Amino acid sequence: MIRNINWIRKRRLGIIVVLCFVLFFQSSSQQLRNQKHNIQQSKQYPMQSILFDLTESVRKNENLPNRIRELGLHSRADGKINVEILNQNGKSPLGEKYIRQFNGEVDATWRHRQSVWISPEQLLNVAKALPTGFFMKRSHAQLVDDEGPGKTNSTSYINGGADGTGIDVGIIDYDFSTIPAAQSNGDAPATYTGVDYTGSGLTSGSGQHGGACVEEVFDHAPEADYFIYRIANLTHFGNAVDHAVTNNVDIISSSLPFYNEGWDDNTGDACAAVATATDNGILFFTSAGNRAETHWQGNYTAGSGSSDWHDWSSGDETIDMTITSGGSGNFYLSWNTSGGTYDYDLYLYDASLTTVLASSTNAGNNYEEFSWTNNGASTVTVHLCVFRDNGGSTEFEVFVHDSGITWLEHMVAEGSTTSPSNSTRSNCISVGAVDEDDFDSTNGVSGILMSYSSQGPTNEGSTRPKLCGPTNTTTTAYGGAFGGTSAATPNAAGTAAAFWSSATHLSATGVRYLLMEKASIYKDWGTNGYDNLYGEGGIYLYDYHVNTRWVDRRYGNTAGSASYPYYYLSDAQTAATSGGRIVFLGQIYPEPIVLSKDIIYETIIDPAQIGE
Repeated sequence: MIRNINWIRKRRLGIIVVLCFVLFFQSSSQQLRNQKHNIQQSKQYPMQSILFDLTESVRKNENLPNRIRELGLHSRADGKINVEILNQNGKSPLGEKYIRQFNGEVDATWRHRQSVWISPEQLLNVAKALPTGFFMKRSHAQLVDDEGPGKTNSTSYINGGADGTGIDVGIIDYDFSTIPAAQSNGDAPATYTGVDYTGSGLTSGSGQHGGACVEEVFDHAPEADYFIYRIANLTHFGNAVDHAVTNNVDIISSSLPFYNEGWDDNTGDACAAVATATDNGILFFTSAGNRAETHWQGNYTAGSGSSDWHDWSSGDETIDMTITSGGSGNFYLSWNTSGGTYDYDLYLYDASLTTVLASSTNAGNNYEEFSWTNNGASTVTVHLCVFRDNGGSTEFEVFVHDSGITWLEHMVAEGSTTSPSNSTRSNCISVGAVDEDDFDSTNGVSGILMSYSSQGPTNEGSTRPKLCGPTNTTTTAYGGAFGGTSAATPNAAGTAAAFWSSATHLSATGVRYLLMEKASIYKDWGTNGYDNLYGEGGIYLYDYHVNTRWVDRRYGNTAGSASYPYYYLSDAQTAATSGGRIVFLGQIYPEPIVLSKDIIYETIIDPAQIGE
């Protein structure tokens, strides 16, 4: 079916004289009238419309390497592209025999999904033959954000010998090409366990992001044991987590955002993988995202008249943005499906609103995404638009994960955290970003969150991020500052590794609890308490002392387990050794101190009341 798209109107304010308005509207108004887009054909196949666009390029004998780059697809030298084939949750994936009949290769399987290499010429044949319930999508395009121990006080732990010894750390990312150079400079672990799921080689390529993340963790925990995972998609991500669980990894740091994996909290496979990790005793650090300035969220509102284009505000049916020469972005649209089935489509138009630069037009509740790069010699203005193809009004959000893109209007910072920040597992720690120069700020200071750092709440109202870490810290990988929540996250994970190595008797839950408490004590920025900008505050460690035991009645550890802060002072005294320390986080302890050991007693919040 060919759809008539009536028009998109961009209202302009400030034109007072009616005659001038009419002349302006006739000569240069931003409208689309009777534009026809053959999008319905792509909706009949169980594949993303991006992939269908590539099959059209095959049919038209277009330059496939160029087209693959334009569509943001992950390819290799033999021309095959990487896609994921998903079954419904809880059901089995396709067998390898099915893929081989199309000359395809399965490189990884995780639960109901498979990572597959397939030639563009076979894409449509695979889609036509997919059994009911299966869907084919591109691998997550590998566009990552390119934005110290002294700031989080892990230096005192390193100097005291709590340098990550005894802690296993896993780092998941898309690229690690800079690790050899960092090793030569002493900025990365000399040995590590490397697992490459991409088939390209762990340190091949030219990307800096993953190597920089390794350096940041290493700064805080140079003697930890490292597991480094190179992935290209969520199937690989799940496999990496499973490997970490099998090998008893203690902490995972991942600065990779995922989009369109599910609307509600804990939905989507990124959250499912995190649940596997945390349920097996892993403390999982994830970046909150850098999307506060490239995000919109709200309810669908039909445009003027009979238009099905979304009205962003007061008759404005597009989001204006500029893209520098060479700039690019991944564009995402998802919506709340709890009220039924909806079919919204996502479009990117040129400055004159006459040419569709890119679009995503999947069928039904399959969310939309596409990539676009400005290959021109100068900066261009583009317009992002959402069209309602079917269904009523529901809440939706748009993300643009970009390089060189500036939104000119309609930014909504609230709700801009990415998945798996929407995991409600307590030991999944979403990390926001504060510049290292501001990280010494005292409680109550506002306005220091980096402008791009994603903010909560989640779509179901959970407060995010949970903590903030320092960003713009120095790496070999970038030859200087490494920024974004991508840097804040491994800084936080490395700090946790240093702290945990000082108290290996603690569980992941015990470590997480104490990190949160110390953040709220020392660096509770913004409004008092847990909030959607800074979470509990900046991660920070109380000064190191050998064999420290922690006491906090609020945790409720009446059983006296060494895995958590103690409830009873007597339990802490029994566990402590001469020369050690007991630290109280306030509260009242009626039992007396037994002075049979040489123990230091300290408190770091309201004075603790000890003894009757």
